[in-house]
Amino acid sequence: MKKPADALIDSNQLRERAEQIVAAQPALEAVSQDNDKRLLHELQVHQIELEMLNENLRQSQMELEKSWARYHDLYELAPVGYLSLNDNDLIVDANRTASKLLGRLKKSLLEYPLTRFIVRDDHDIYYAHRKQLVKTGKAQQMELRLTQAGATSYWVRLEMNRTLDMDANPVLRVILSDINEQKSNDEYLRQAAAMFEATREGVMITDAQTRILVVNRRFSELTGYSASEVIGMTPQMLSSGRQNEQFYTAMWDDVQKHSYWQGEIWDRRKDGEIFPQMLSISAVRCEQNQISHYVGVFSDISKLKDAEARLDFMAHHDPLTGLSNRLLLFSRLEHCISMSRRERKSAALLMMDLDRFKDVNDSYGHLAGDELLQQVAHRLTSRLRNIDTVTRLGGDEFALLLEDLSHPQDAALVAVEILESLSLPWQLSNGIEVRIGVSIGISLFPEHGKSSEELLQHADTALYRAKGEGRGNFKYFSEDMTHAALRRINLETLLRRAVVKDELLVYYQPQVDIRTGKIIGAEALLRWHNAEEGMIPPDQFIPVAEEIGLISEIGEWVLRQVCQQGMNWIAAGLPSLKLAVNLSLHQFRHGDVAALVAEVLHETGFPPGMLELELTESALMERESEVVLILQRLQDLGVRLAIDDFGTGYSSFAYLKYFPLNILKIDKTFIEDLTEMDDDKEIAAAIIGLGHTLHLQVLAEGVETEEQLIFLKEQGCDFYQGYYASPAVSAHDFFNLFQNSPVPK
Repeated sequence: MKKPADALIDSNQLRERAEQIVAAQPALEAVSQDNDKRLLHELQVHQIELEMLNENLRQSQMELEKSWARYHDLYELAPVGYLSLNDNDLIVDANRTASKLLGRLKKSLLEYPLTRFIVRDDHDIYYAHRKQLVKTGKAQQMELRLTQAGATSYWVRLEMNRTLDMDANPVLRVILSDINEQKSNDEYLRQAAAMFEATREGVMITDAQTRILVVNRRFSELTGYSASEVIGMTPQMLSSGRQNEQFYTAMWDDVQKHSYWQGEIWDRRKDGEIFPQMLSISAVRCEQNQISHYVGVFSDISKLKDAEARLDFMAHHDPLTGLSNRLLLFSRLEHCISMSRRERKSAALLMMDLDRFKDVNDSYGHLAGDELLQQVAHRLTSRLRNIDTVTRLGGDEFALLLEDLSHPQDAALVAVEILESLSLPWQLSNGIEVRIGVSIGISLFPEHGKSSEELLQHADTALYRAKGEGRGNFKYFSEDMTHAALRRINLETLLRRAVVKDELLVYYQPQVDIRTGKIIGAEALLRWHNAEEGMIPPDQFIPVAEEIGLISEIGEWVLRQVCQQGMNWIAAGLPSLKLAVNLSLHQFRHGDVAALVAEVLHETGFPPGMLELELTESALMERESEVVLILQRLQDLGVRLAIDDFGTGYSSFAYLKYFPLNILKIDKTFIEDLTEMDDDKEIAAAIIGLGHTLHLQVLAEGVETEEQLIFLKEQGCDFYQGYYASPAVSAHDFFNLFQNSPVPK
């Protein structure tokens, strides 16, 4: 038993324990509550996770169903047919496209052999590829034809491979692609390619920048260029140069506007030959209506052109002689009148009739007469210019149209040449020699008629007169014109003799210093004294000399005479005199003037500084681009240069300031009415001012009165010449004149 004290101790411990328990009760209750909350939270979390998992499962199921639907749609509605075959070639599955291609419902296809749908002729193709698939295991592809019941065959591409189905059974997977349209297009392209190569036209296709992409064989045959030589180039390489830029601009404008152009064009082959072609250009446009290509188709029309030319020639030419006929003469006469009227030029129509031709026909037959007419035609054409038209009007009548005549009397020169030429003996092929003559009637435009009919009628009238006066001559429609022409022909004959007989003379007209009155030089002027006719004025024979080509020979003779005379005067004790010599347009245009002057100065020893060469405005302006170089060569020789008859031509002041000139000569037409006409005073004063502005000395020509001289002196003119000082005189008289001239103060 316990002692009471021990019992008291246990009781205390129990009470303390109880108190501790009571004190701990709230804490225990709190712990219990926390555990409950934590457990509840975990349950809620697990519930959420389960719900999310269920949602994911539902989403996956939905995606799976959608994927399966998409797969089903892709499989069933694919643009190609899908088939599954067993080892016996029986169809075990097919999509909707395959059913459509084979022309049967899917149910009726199952357990049906594929070969039933393959055209019998293509079975070997199918079996060969199937065998190769079994042997190698490699997928096979082939093109063959299928057929549907009651329908024509059509092309498919069949792709075949071996695989396992879902139950691990071996199957053949077959893909069918409809290529019938492609095959049709290929066939069309093959036919087009065959036509492209077989066509008789040349074809080229370019891109939008006209770079050549492809050409056919005929293109190479027509142009001489192979495909490799032109691909990447442009059609411009074929250009002949016969069409100008405006032609091509208009052509391409039509192509851009209408997408098409057709017309004739001239191109150049590889060997350089130019040939005509009929060309059509078509523009090819894309879906956006932009030009993507050009197609050019052309054919050589040389033979057609030749045929047209032959027909045209036959229609407008005489079949015997090949000369133009009356129809072509009338056409060219109309054109000539129109051009001559517009450009203010002269023309002549010569009507010719052979004399004694009928005797040849009657004596030797028509074949001999025809041969003679052919020889006459050849002789006429061989002696004329290209612009002249020779015509056989019929029988033994001929006509000649002369265009762009420099002088009306030129027609007479041609007539005289024809008279002389046709009067020579004619040798026929049968060995017979015959002689004939010709009579010629001439009408001039515009003097003798303003229309073709008038000119023809008046030339025929003139021919009638010529035949009436003994044949073998010519007549103008106007008698005065006939006399003038004969005069000119006579002058030509006399002038040719004058050169040989030394009938030409050089006269000298003094040139005077206006300020001092002293003779400082002279202008050399050509004169002609004929033994029969006396002194013939220069304005009559100088134009003739220019027309017959004697002016250069005469001009060189004058230059030598003047330089030699200058040396004679120096030897006689005269002081330095400036001697001026005119250069003709013909000399300046056709000869090497600088070389000639250098040669004459060297031969005669005449000082270059004492020689002055005068050139007209027309000579300077005609060769503006070259004249500065020519004048510079002359000035380098040391000679002086003058521009003659200033104010009568068409001077270009822009060029004039670059010419290395020394003297400006005022034409006498501005001097003769100087004291009466205010306009002439103003012109003369302006020319003097212009000359001095250009640092040139100024000389006035044609001074005949003291009043004229006073005005020129007031205006500051440097020199003058004219009858007031002296007319042109012989070298002997000039020497005496100089000796008696006033001494400057």
